[in-house]
Amino acid sequence: MTGGDESRWDVRVEERAVVVELPRRLVFDDGASGRLADAVDAAVARGGVERVVVQVRVEHPLSAALHDALVRSARAAAARGVTDWRVGAAHERKATAVARAIPAVETTVVADEHQPRTRAV
Repeated sequence: MTGGDESRWDVRVEERAVVVELPRRLVFDDGASGRLADAVDAAVARGGVERVVVQVRVEHPLSAALHDALVRSARAAAARGVTDWRVGAAHERKATAVARAIPAVETTVVADEHQPRTRAV
C-alpha cells in the first residue's frame, strides 16, 4: 500500500490523549505526511489533550515521509502545549527510532505496542 492511505492509519482522541495508530504494511509518501500531521494537529486542537500516544506497527524502517509527519506533528502539538508523547512498538528499537524522530518533547518509549495506550487514558 502506498500513499499513506488514511483508511489504514488512525488518529483519534480517547479521553485526554490523542492516539495515533500506524498499522503494518503502511508506506508513507510526502502527501500522506502532511495529512497525518494535519490530523494530529486537528485532534490536539480540540483542546483538553494532555499527551499523544503513537502505536507503531509499521514493519519498515522509518521513511523520510513518516519521519517528517512525526516531526511536524510534535512541533504542532508542542505549540499547543502538548509535550508528553508515548511511543509503543512490539520491538523497543522501533519505538526508540520513532521517539528519536520526535523533537523537543518528552518521549516515553515502551517495548509493547499496547502498554502506552492503556497508560495514557
